[in-house]
Amino acid sequence: MLLITPDVFSGRPNPSSVVTDTAEARAALTELLRDRSLLGDGPAADAGLGLRGIGVELTNDELATDFGVASRLYVPAGTGTGDGRASELAERLIALMARGTPATADAGDTVATDAGFLQFLRAQLTRPSSATTGDTAAPQAPPEAGPGDVVCQIELGAFNPGFWNNDANVRLHNNCYNYASNKRTNTFAQPGRGCGHQYTQITCAEVTRAALCDGLHRRFDCFPASQKPRYLVALVVSPTPGFIDYHWYRKQKEGFWGHKPGNTAARNVDNSNHLILNPETCDRGPYTIFCGYFYTCVSQKIN
Repeated sequence: MLLITPDVFSGRPNPSSVVTDTAEARAALTELLRDRSLLGDGPAADAGLGLRGIGVELTNDELATDFGVASRLYVPAGTGTGDGRASELAERLIALMARGTPATADAGDTVATDAGFLQFLRAQLTRPSSATTGDTAAPQAPPEAGPGDVVCQIELGAFNPGFWNNDANVRLHNNCYNYASNKRTNTFAQPGRGCGHQYTQITCAEVTRAALCDGLHRRFDCFPASQKPRYLVALVVSPTPGFIDYHWYRKQKEGFWGHKPGNTAARNVDNSNHLILNPETCDRGPYTIFCGYFYTCVSQKIN
């Protein structure tokens, strides 16, 4: 009847829950459509990392006909929604999701919709707006001279968000790992899947192991010119109970960093809407652990 999907992860596929009870599905739709001005086409442009909204998909045409709506609805939620009523609707959907049946978005990466995850979602509904502090210094390219005076040559591409954002299919099916690698696969790529050894847990060590398996190098482990383009990227993870995920950033030619939170738009600002000049110090929401810098390469396997 209804497929409920919180729009929350950046690296991993978002989990979904199927609601098959007809009465519950109709009651939820009635409540959602009472004030259609609260519904949107997708997340706010500055939604960033963490909960951005909740998607509702009608899974049979009878419901769509009876309620006079399209097959997909979206409730913006979390920081920046500015409406308590929207949070109430999101809370109702979270409760309904808890009573539904988990659906797997990707058979290779099952995300549990357990009590810890649902608690995280509820906490996101009441979290305060992001702090107004952030990077304010002028953009400066980080020195690439490493330990022992190792100097690695890299390439920095110009920021081109339209490449990722203008086509809805591209935006929905490419994530932060695709963006950091600058490889559009439309597969919601996962570290290690390209080399056949995807990560087994979300930790700095394990996601790093998987990315290196795909062909990335740690910073200052230089690639030869034959591996151009060699982009400088950064990895962070969220250790928050119920919300274990990873996220990637890529250094841009203009001096700032770009990123693409999950199936949302590519951007160059952090959760405080500040230009990202340093991924180590920017507002990363729940992604509090900085894992390090890496280089991508042309022969990187990504899927």
